[in-house]
Amino acid sequence: MLSYVPIGLACGVLSAKVGIGPLWALLMSMTIMSGGAQFMIANLWLAGLPTLTIVASVCAISLRFALYSASLAPYLQRARKRTSLAMALTLIEEGYGVTLSKLSGGEKDWDFRHAVALNVVTAAAWFASVAAGAALGAVIDVPTAIASFAMTSLFTYLLWSQVEGGSRGNAAAAAVVVIVAKKTRSMLWCCIAGVVAYVALGALPL
Repeated sequence: MLSYVPIGLACGVLSAKVGIGPLWALLMSMTIMSGGAQFMIANLWLAGLPTLTIVASVCAISLRFALYSASLAPYLQRARKRTSLAMALTLIEEGYGVTLSKLSGGEKDWDFRHAVALNVVTAAAWFASVAAGAALGAVIDVPTAIASFAMTSLFTYLLWSQVEGGSRGNAAAAAVVVIVAKKTRSMLWCCIAGVVAYVALGALPL
């Protein structure tokens, strides 16, 4: 929950820069369960891109939730429908990581009630932080570049942790993504190239 506070504040400040007030920032956080998508909306709006492009970009970056759901589905086979629905409605990345780790590790003291509760409290921290950031951004002039770089810096750190402590496949995927990004500036092609590089290197008899 604490890790959400600084990033949520930055997201709220950036939202204020494009004219989204605290109430709308709160509602957007509650309906778009992706912090990365919220940052993307504000950044692409500031860049002057058309609405259709912004919607398509948000849909593309949100496709990862289909993968999250697919990996949790085997553990939900015997769950009630309302339990599955609650998981689907509250699924967020950090909660997903904790839940999958515990379920795959066979922890007996962790079930989907705990998972939903974890999702709800961490999401609430995000909602409150974004709304507070939007209120703060309305009265304090925070440079747009600083606010918009918050999410980029987070993903840069996550990328570095994967490269430094991960497999050679992670390093190859990261290198290929950087090259493709410079050539195409397309998120779709970056994702495809990164996956292909990872799979191809893993298939080599090294």
